[in-house]
Amino acid sequence: MSMSDLTGISWVRLSFVDVFGTGHAMLIPASHFEAAVEAGVPFDGSSLEGRARFIETDMRLLPDPSTLVPTGDGVARAVCVVLTEDSQPWAGDPRTALALVLDQTGDLGEQYTVASELEFYLLGETGEPIDAPGYFIEAEGPGIRMVREVADKLAAWGLTVDSIHHEAGPGQFEIDLAALPAIEAADALVLTKQAIREAASAAGMVATFMARPIAGEAGSGLHLHQRVADRLAETDGSLTSDGRAFVAGQLAHARGLCALACPTVNSYKRLHAGPEAPGMAVWAHANRGALIRLSPSGGDGATIEYRCPDPSTNPYLLFAGLIISAAHGIGSQLELPPAFEEQIGGFDPAAVDSSRAEPLPRDLEESLSALQNDDVLVDAFDPLLLSRLVDGRRAEASEYGEQVTPWEIDMYLEDA
Repeated sequence: MSMSDLTGISWVRLSFVDVFGTGHAMLIPASHFEAAVEAGVPFDGSSLEGRARFIETDMRLLPDPSTLVPTGDGVARAVCVVLTEDSQPWAGDPRTALALVLDQTGDLGEQYTVASELEFYLLGETGEPIDAPGYFIEAEGPGIRMVREVADKLAAWGLTVDSIHHEAGPGQFEIDLAALPAIEAADALVLTKQAIREAASAAGMVATFMARPIAGEAGSGLHLHQRVADRLAETDGSLTSDGRAFVAGQLAHARGLCALACPTVNSYKRLHAGPEAPGMAVWAHANRGALIRLSPSGGDGATIEYRCPDPSTNPYLLFAGLIISAAHGIGSQLELPPAFEEQIGGFDPAAVDSSRAEPLPRDLEESLSALQNDDVLVDAFDPLLLSRLVDGRRAEASEYGEQVTPWEIDMYLEDA
């Protein structure tokens, strides 16, 4: 949609995310949009800090006109970056943080693209799954119909959806977004999650992007297929020297990256929980338990799949972390350890040589400590952004640790 063509649009929603990736917005009359693009719109910047609320006022939202799309009912939406009061980019803004990393990493950041496999659950209003489980089942139902409507809407907004399908869990679905440059891919994920939430609400459902919303059922992941033009893989699908160093860099920083990829207490009820969720910082060609997998396709189809993230991630910060980790690997020509392929009996993390592969963190506190101890990742982000991210998540972990759960009551009330 062109900025000059706002026919039929009464309001423009200015969209942005806080440090935790939670979506926020304010609406302005469509007649004010051109002025907003030129000078920004004042707003209370404390909303950017999410649950780590400090005083931060007199910021400005600057909409990116290339992201303007009509969303229905006379409303359009535009993604924003955040400016300081004196109209300078604010490094505490997640989208700005990613843009800075792209500038720092030159050709690598410029050529980096990522395709996303977004998994989620659809529940009824009382919390029950909307339909029965079945990986890639053909059965038509209210869930897949709603997901198809979302995919059609995204296509009308200019996003390419490669596929949709039912996932393994009851009421669990996946929507696959085509490869995009890093900022556009993060924008697309935020928009897709919002579109799913709104469509689910309109259909009397609840969409959840929790990593593991139902005990005993499959967790929801966000598998990312990364490419850097033709630099990472040979025509036969094997890794180039840059490709090996790219993977080595992401493995070297895997523990710190967990704080960005798996940012909630609930995230760690998915990791280590089964063959589809990684537990070790290893790579492979064919191993469902590996953190990183090299796709079997050769030539332009080859991708490096990062399997750790879940949908609760802030994609701007995650992509920034992945790119800066890969850049460190390439710049230092880090050596890639041997692949750990899945055996006939399945992947056994206990059999992995711990001197050559580290386990991923077991909980949020461990991952936050790993992030703070990773100088490469720490240096990639503004100290204000990082401290508020870590402080906010530590507060969540502390609050969670103080809970007394029904499981504990059942287990210990009479027998402790």
